[in-house]
Amino acid sequence: MTNNNYKLRFTPIVLVIASSFAVAGPDLIFTNGDIITVSDEQHRVEAIAIKDGKIHAIGSNADVLKYQTDTTQIRDLHGKTVTPGFIDAHGHFAQYIPLIESEFLYPTPMGSINSIDDIKQTIQRYFAQPELDDSIMHVAFGYDDAELTEKRHPTKQELDAFTQGYNFCAVHISGHLASCNSNGLAFIGFSDDTPNPNGGVIRRDANGEMTGVLEESAIYPILGHLPAITEEDAIRKFSKVQDMFASYGVTTAQEGLATLPTIKIMKNMAENELLKIDMLAYAKWVDLAAAIEILPMKATINGFTLAGVKLVGDGSPQGKTAYLSSPYYEPPHSHAYDYHGYPVLTQKEMNQWVDIAYQANAQILSHSNGDASADILLNAVEKADSKYGKEDRRTVVIHAQTTRLDQVKRMKQNDMIPSFFPAHTYFWGDYHRDSVLGPWRASNISPMGWANSVELPFTIHMDAPVLFPDMMTNMWSAVNRVTRSGDTLGEHHRISAYQALESITKIAAYQNFEEQEKGTIEVGKRADLVILDRNPLEVVPQDIKDVRVLETIKDGKTIYQNESI
Repeated sequence: MTNNNYKLRFTPIVLVIASSFAVAGPDLIFTNGDIITVSDEQHRVEAIAIKDGKIHAIGSNADVLKYQTDTTQIRDLHGKTVTPGFIDAHGHFAQYIPLIESEFLYPTPMGSINSIDDIKQTIQRYFAQPELDDSIMHVAFGYDDAELTEKRHPTKQELDAFTQGYNFCAVHISGHLASCNSNGLAFIGFSDDTPNPNGGVIRRDANGEMTGVLEESAIYPILGHLPAITEEDAIRKFSKVQDMFASYGVTTAQEGLATLPTIKIMKNMAENELLKIDMLAYAKWVDLAAAIEILPMKATINGFTLAGVKLVGDGSPQGKTAYLSSPYYEPPHSHAYDYHGYPVLTQKEMNQWVDIAYQANAQILSHSNGDASADILLNAVEKADSKYGKEDRRTVVIHAQTTRLDQVKRMKQNDMIPSFFPAHTYFWGDYHRDSVLGPWRASNISPMGWANSVELPFTIHMDAPVLFPDMMTNMWSAVNRVTRSGDTLGEHHRISAYQALESITKIAAYQNFEEQEKGTIEVGKRADLVILDRNPLEVVPQDIKDVRVLETIKDGKTIYQNESI
């Protein structure tokens, strides 16, 4: 089912821009393509003309070639598929900057870390490098206790045995937990006497000694103790991250929890015209006032926009820190049978921050994995709407993993947009079914079918760097909902390939208030395009993940080309 219950307001602009192009020919014309405009499910064209970074004309080869002049470049697509540029509806672009040259500890299929011994071998090689700085924090990212043979987090004692006295923390794939060695814990200021921070847990054993595992806000000091990087290093790493996103067809990315240093770095990159793709930053809630001093809300500099504020309502379902209304199927570590997670922001705090966001005219993205956390957000939005009146705010519920049907209906009533994370069905679906949520609740994670039943528009995302920003895997997960073991988890929530494509283009642009200029291939819109080796709407659904990005085009210019093909 296609979401059509939102207003697209680009028609007048199209008419004005189209008429202004009448006197000049295009810079580039693509012909003989299988071009999916995403303006309508059945709409396909053969050719696109581009001028000054915008779509000049679309249609048949004959119709579009009428605009050709002596200076127009003609490119034959030879039947290749073209879609609008992919939009990262939720992710953390800037979190890759300190990680892009570090060790990744992903399990298969993204990596090869499937046991604590695998972690040991990888980290031993890392610390065997000459001239490593022993005065800084060293971080690796991506281990997953659910996929480790031991089915648990590594302890500080295990990490101590192979980290050679360096300060070290391994960050969990969810980004909501970490395991640190003894030096790492001391480096960030933690001891056995350190109290749990608000909204976080320092795990301890029966004797009150830290195990090394940190939850939620307890990991924040790790981020605060990462080494400073030079401007040269920042530019090099920033460029690598952009290239990686572009290789997946992403032309608009998001930093979904932007701290003040992050906003400053990204603004500096934009001012120096180093952006290849567009960036939207959502300031961390406690930094909102200071962020607006750096860049006014919703202002844009060379493709970088301070778009709103990010709130964090709870934690991670696979980390068993999401805030649920009923207990976990199997409670973690030492918790009692009735454990159901905990909020990061209480109802009072959420009310306060939603109110502040409304006053600042900041779009809200709120991380709400658990349904109890979603209730807190919904209550706060309804309270603020009753105070300030309803406007077109497009509040986004990030992940919305365990959202109930009654909450989906409330989101519809409140003009909110869930951004689902359907890749959970593959990467953690078996774990959710057998340990986290139990069979029924697990079958209803990322409830896209319920959203469709009430015509609630939604987007889908990969939450990079939790998973790489691989939009074909993103689509594949939403269409198939298969687990690692091959089971279908929640068949009633599967969506069509076309709707999956809409969710990373047309509706993602709408979520970002950019539907007038992005998300579809239409005259007057920006020429953000992806060229694919096959049509993801026509391949066997199981093969969608194998469709390859051949080229990524931003504002009419190629920013990535697959050299291996």
